[in-house]
Amino acid sequence: MTLTEKCSAEIINIIENHMEYYSNISDETASVNLSEDKWSLKEIIGHLIDSASNNHQRMVRLQTEKIIEFPGYHFSWNKIQKINSMKYSDILQLWKYYNILLAHIIKNTSRETLANIWDNGQEKFTFEKIITWYISHMKDHLQLFKERYAEINTIK
Repeated sequence: MTLTEKCSAEIINIIENHMEYYSNISDETASVNLSEDKWSLKEIIGHLIDSASNNHQRMVRLQTEKIIEFPGYHFSWNKIQKINSMKYSDILQLWKYYNILLAHIIKNTSRETLANIWDNGQEKFTFEKIITWYISHMKDHLQLFKERYAEINTIK
């Protein structure tokens, strides 16, 4: 199995596991902000949607160009998008299907493009690094989601 096939399968596995355990959370619970500096469950998933969106652009563009210049992410996006006012089920479904698309793109990526470079203005990353980082980033935030969900349930 190639690296891209492994990464694609890992994303699908992550999605399936998360959906199995967390798809039935109420809108009320998913909206809880424990403090100003702690994202709600909706905001955590919203951040992962933003990450999927940004990385979708990188993953497609890096298959057409050897080097791309593309800005990074700003943490104010959740507030700007007012993600907490959306339905949790809609946010979760968008995250799920966006990642199914990314898994498909990754699985079908040509090996020759994995050395192509994204320049964010401060650092440069290979396409291969973006793919592996993306999965690590998603796992980190889903771990935060799990911890936040447990934290919310202790105050209910």
